[in-house]
Amino acid sequence: MSDKTTEFGDFQTPIDLASRICSLLTTLGHAPKSVLEPTCGIGSFVEASSVAWPGAGLSGVEINHEYVAEAITRLSGKAAIQQGDFFTVDWDAFLSRQIQPVLVIGNLPWVTNAKVGSIGGSNLPEKSNFQKHKGFDAITGKANFDISEWMLMRMLGWLADRDVSLALLCKTAVARKALVHAWKNSIPIQSAIYLINAKQVFDVAVDACLLR
Repeated sequence: MSDKTTEFGDFQTPIDLASRICSLLTTLGHAPKSVLEPTCGIGSFVEASSVAWPGAGLSGVEINHEYVAEAITRLSGKAAIQQGDFFTVDWDAFLSRQIQPVLVIGNLPWVTNAKVGSIGGSNLPEKSNFQKHKGFDAITGKANFDISEWMLMRMLGWLADRDVSLALLCKTAVARKALVHAWKNSIPIQSAIYLINAKQVFDVAVDACLLR
C-alpha cells in the first residue's frame, strides 16, 4: 500500500456500488433536496446521486487537489466540488446553506490515526481524547482510533436540529462504535447496517458495511 493510500485511507468507490447504494436509499424512501459527499474523492457518490435524485443540489468536498480536478471534470458542472480538509471545514456553516432534507453520503477513510502518523501524514483531526478514555488509556494504545470513527461521531452531531440523514461506507466495527456513541449521548437516530464484501470491492480483508 502506498503512503498516499495510507494517509488518505484511499479506496475509491466503484460507480457501480455507489449507484446500487443510491438505488437502495431511493427504495427506502430517501428523497433529499441536497446531497453532500464530505470526502468525495473522484466523486462516485456525487455522480450516482445526480442520477438517483436529479433535482437535488449536489456538493462534494475533497482534500486531494488531483481528485478535486478529476471530480470537477467528471461531473461537468452537475455538482459544486471544492477542495477542503474535513477536519477544518466549518460544517455548521456549510450545512446551513443546504436545502433540507440533506443526505450525507460517501466512503470514509479506512485508516487509523496511528498508521497516518507512522508515515508523517497530516490528514488527522486535532489531537483530543474524544473517546473519553481515562488515565493511561488516554495516552496509549486505546487512544488509537480509525479516522472514520472521529468523522462519523462528528457527523452524528449534524443530525441535531436539522433534517439530515447519513449513508456511509465504513468498517463495521466503526459503525457499531458510532451507534453506541449515539445511544450513550441520547442522539435520536434510526439506523441499519448493510454488510458489504470489502475483499471483492476494495481488495481489503476487513468487515465493512453501509451505515444508514
